[in-house]
Amino acid sequence: MKKTALDAIAIRPATPDDAMAIAELKVITWRDSYAGLMPDSALASLDARAEAPHWRDWLEDTTSGLIALVLEEAGHLIGYGLAGPMRKGDREGSEIDADAEIYAIYIHPERQRAGFGKQLFAGLAERLIDAGYAMAGLWMVGGNDKAENFYQAIGGEEQGKRVEIVNGRIAFREKGWLWRDLRQLRTRLTLKSIA
Repeated sequence: MKKTALDAIAIRPATPDDAMAIAELKVITWRDSYAGLMPDSALASLDARAEAPHWRDWLEDTTSGLIALVLEEAGHLIGYGLAGPMRKGDREGSEIDADAEIYAIYIHPERQRAGFGKQLFAGLAERLIDAGYAMAGLWMVGGNDKAENFYQAIGGEEQGKRVEIVNGRIAFREKGWLWRDLRQLRTRLTLKSIA
């Protein structure tokens, strides 16, 4: 995949028509990001065709509060980000105290470390602010050093850890991150993107 300047990349809201491209990019990014951190069988079984209908349904749902953005160049998806209201109640005592959550942010492995993640994160922060949110948190798979370094670099505060149990065994570990002021985060990311 050829390298491109930030100004040649378009960021836009995702539509249901993006479902297959997002599902395909999810498979690529998860296999790259989570090799050795999630069970090999889980990564091998990822199937974009099987996931595309789920993505289409989610992107069509106007009641969920989902904010979905994609980054593309010449019609090719190179990143996507998802955000919305903080999900609560799935694991009591292991929650982040924020009103918004970044559900996902992924950039194609060949495009990482070029500023695209900051651009996408800034876009999500902007739309969360527009929707009335003040703070955002996220959960990341523990051990993903690239993601951890990125979140630290953009001012995230570590918020503790939790484990995901599947069939009575630890499937993977998660680490929480918090940004207490989305307006400050947006300004920080915008200035870094310009510099």
